[in-house]
Amino acid sequence: MESVTGSVKGPVSESLGPQIASEQVTEPRTEPAPAYSRPRKRELVRLRLTGIVVITVGITLIFGAVMLRSWVQATLTNDLRSRNERIVSFMADSLSKGRVPAELFASVNTLEGQLDQQTSADLFGRAANVEQVLSTTYFYLDGQGLSELNFKVDDQGRLVLFGRQGPPRPTAANAIEVTQDLPTQYGTLRLHAVSPVDEINRSVSALSLGLLTSLPLLIAGAGLMTWIITGRALAPVALMTSRVQELTANNLDARVPVPNTNDEIAQLGHMLNEMLGRLQKSSITQRQFISDASHELRSPVASIRAQLETALQYPQDVDWPAVARIVLAEDDRLEHLVDNLLAMARLEEGRLGRRSEVDLDDLVMEQTHRMTSVRMDVSAVSAGRVWGNPDELTSVIRNLLDNAARYAASTIKVSVAEQGPWVVMSVADDGPGVPEEERNQVFERFARLQESRERDKGGTGLGLSLTKRIVESHGGTIHVESAASGGALFVVSLPATGLADLPMEMQS
Repeated sequence: MESVTGSVKGPVSESLGPQIASEQVTEPRTEPAPAYSRPRKRELVRLRLTGIVVITVGITLIFGAVMLRSWVQATLTNDLRSRNERIVSFMADSLSKGRVPAELFASVNTLEGQLDQQTSADLFGRAANVEQVLSTTYFYLDGQGLSELNFKVDDQGRLVLFGRQGPPRPTAANAIEVTQDLPTQYGTLRLHAVSPVDEINRSVSALSLGLLTSLPLLIAGAGLMTWIITGRALAPVALMTSRVQELTANNLDARVPVPNTNDEIAQLGHMLNEMLGRLQKSSITQRQFISDASHELRSPVASIRAQLETALQYPQDVDWPAVARIVLAEDDRLEHLVDNLLAMARLEEGRLGRRSEVDLDDLVMEQTHRMTSVRMDVSAVSAGRVWGNPDELTSVIRNLLDNAARYAASTIKVSVAEQGPWVVMSVADDGPGVPEEERNQVFERFARLQESRERDKGGTGLGLSLTKRIVESHGGTIHVESAASGGALFVVSLPATGLADLPMEMQS
């Protein structure tokens, strides 16, 4: 029966065998992650991230600084305006009631430090800081009623309070002015409070200077921190890249260093090592396949050559029809092997044949008619329709029947039946059977069990492997059991025509 790899002979197998054997026992070399080192090549990712952070942080800080400067200036201006409005309102209310303190006309120098709490409250209210008000604000009266009150006015017709010089002409750029009308029996007077914005401008300038000094430092610090952190984060990636660049087909057992950080980069390292493991396994399998295929192809070629060379040495004593039959048999074996190799290559490339509705029982009956060396029991074959490629399914049936005929003692029993959504085909023989521990190995490429090697029935070790791939490409399954007769029972389950159009998860 087709089974695990047998002895491989010949020049090709002898040259490849030791190399493959050594690869199969080589353990992956997982080297510890070395200390992070400065990458030698220009790190574009590191530069880009640092540039993005510098630009983003810079724009954010500059925008925040502009907003802070505007907010501070607006707050100080509004506070000063609100204070003047309260004082002007209080003074206007006091003057309208006839309370005119003499301090209104005294000099500021005279008033400093001499106003008691009651007088300050009478002048500006209890919430005002008198010294700050007098040092930052000009108060004066104007209007038509001043000419009737015999007060000394300046050349602009204004009565300046607290003996101060005339206030600057207020504009939006240099001062804040608050006014309130004061009706009298002589006419309407207007009380003015004018506060220059020099103090506010000095405060805002000091803030701006501090921001201009600190913002570049903050931006540079953010860029430097990003550069350092990004370098530390990308150092393992640079080491992985360097190790991957060193890999070739001859050292796929090497592994990339994985940092002990338990993060996304460590996960990337584990995934790369898993990928390298799959590549190593695929490489070993491919080389083993080449070695086995070379041996299998060499055997019929060598047999044909030996038969013809022997016949040519003694042409008068050779039974040429018998030689022709032997050569044709070896040629048929060679053709069958090449066809299986081509079919397996098409399946691995995903090139599937055109599918249609197929009567599996008709294909079984066609193949059983060619089996003449053993007795065929087809009494359990009933109707079963599946969705598949007729040629590929014919190959499945032929391989199973040839395999059973190779080991059957006298009888092969075939059955086809619908079981729910599946069409189940079974092929049983009365041969030695397949040991339970080797039932998965019979579907490997070029696999031969010990029984097959001892009896040498001429199998290539590709039939059952190809059968399994065809069955799985049709959405079915195949496995080996023990037959009632003691031999091997191969069971194939294929989706019925109504089930083949459903998703695989619904089929299960």
